[in-house]
Amino acid sequence: MRREEVRPLLLQAVDDLEDPDLADTAWAAGLAVRRRRRRAVLIGVLAVIVVLVVASIVVGATN
Repeated sequence: MRREEVRPLLLQAVDDLEDPDLADTAWAAGLAVRRRRRRAVLIGVLAVIVVLVVASIVVGATN
């Protein structure tokens, strides 16, 4: 197959494909980032609460 024959075949193959909806892709990526941030904040808050509870138990036990 010669180089001149490749481009028409590629164009023909691409004609059958749908155009990607970049807005939906960007929206989904943004939602994934937002969920990841929320999850990280939630884990951080829970870790602080657990540390505070353990510290209060230790302080209460030593007095």
